[in-house]
Amino acid sequence: MVNSNGGDHLSVAKALYQLEFYLQQLNLGVTIRDLYERAYRTKRGDRYDDRWLTVLDENLEVRESLSEPFTTQSVLEVLMRTGHEPLVRTLMREIRNQKIGFTHMYLIGRTSHH
Repeated sequence: MVNSNGGDHLSVAKALYQLEFYLQQLNLGVTIRDLYERAYRTKRGDRYDDRWLTVLDENLEVRESLSEPFTTQSVLEVLMRTGHEPLVRTLMREIRNQKIGFTHMYLIGRTSHH
């Protein structure tokens, strides 16, 4: 399933779900929906729609993606490959603002995942 932007919907959904897991583990106080809004609301204007983010966990394959091996790098690679650079830039700004390094994210995420 590929959209007109060439992105794989399922891969993006899994990546966002996995990223949400990291954000929760780090207790950042920010959600995927927050980041998505910051990245796209102004750019998309009236066409902005983030409702699909609230139903990610309704898809069994997306839910099961937490059982697959993943890292912040694999999540970011999927987002970049599928045209979500604005979301990645927004995430990077948030990480800098909260002074969290990727090693910290990786260790907390992976140790909490077991």
